[in-house]
Amino acid sequence: MLMVTQFYWMVRKDLVSEYRARQVWPAMLMLGTLVSFLFSAQLDGVVEGRSRIVGMLVWLAIYFAGILAMHRTFAMEQEDDCWDALRLYPVTASWIYLAKFTVNFLTLATLQVVVLGLFVVFSNVPLLDHPLRMLTVALLGNVGLTSVGTLLGGVWTENRQGSTMLAFLTLPLAAPVLLAASEATRLVIDQEGGPLWWRWLSFLVVFSIVFVTAGIVLFELLIED
Repeated sequence: MLMVTQFYWMVRKDLVSEYRARQVWPAMLMLGTLVSFLFSAQLDGVVEGRSRIVGMLVWLAIYFAGILAMHRTFAMEQEDDCWDALRLYPVTASWIYLAKFTVNFLTLATLQVVVLGLFVVFSNVPLLDHPLRMLTVALLGNVGLTSVGTLLGGVWTENRQGSTMLAFLTLPLAAPVLLAASEATRLVIDQEGGPLWWRWLSFLVVFSIVFVTAGIVLFELLIED
């Protein structure tokens, strides 16, 4: 119970800090809105292969806007040596990782709601005709992107290279998630819920389990001085 309480306060600290500062979410949602509108505007003349293009554009919009939030999750800890103070907190590094993961997951979930809604409005694509399937893809894609971004966010914090470095570090590992989520989204739009859809879904499940486990196990090693 003590560990759960400490975990709760670490998550609450980040959410309250963002609520008071309002530095990440407004910029993230504005970027997500802009990217969604620009991507959707390019679909007006597309007829053939529209669902495949929409699936990829949706997840690219989520990824590029979400990187901003993942960057800030660790950037706020650099101020006034808060990162060193956090590491002195009586919890293991794996709990710090899970707390940061939870904050990033909630942030990315909010962004997904906005981006998916905007694509439905702007592109007139039936993304939400099968809400349960789309929700499943969104949750698993969220876990995959968040696990990678949170894990490498700790490396970025120690190296102090900036958000651009985090984007470069994350993209190669996030590419399989983007591909699988895009294809699963395309199949949802095309109303195909057969073995192929389950295959992409299974890939997202395996990827998420591997990287969440890797984060729990390796986070302490990656943030060592």
